[in-house]
Amino acid sequence: MTPMTTAKVVLAFAGIAVFIIGVRAELEAVRWTGIALVAAAWLLRLARRRP
Repeated sequence: MTPMTTAKVVLAFAGIAVFIIGVRAELEAVRWTGIALVAAAWLLRLARRRP
């Protein structure tokens, strides 16, 4: 697994975990942080590979 793939997976899982914590604790800022982490993982999909 490449370092970029690892970063994508870690960001996605961290975002989902933070979002769930935000929902359970009813904290809007934490929910938005989770959404931002998942969005960052999604944006990394668009990053180009280096030769």
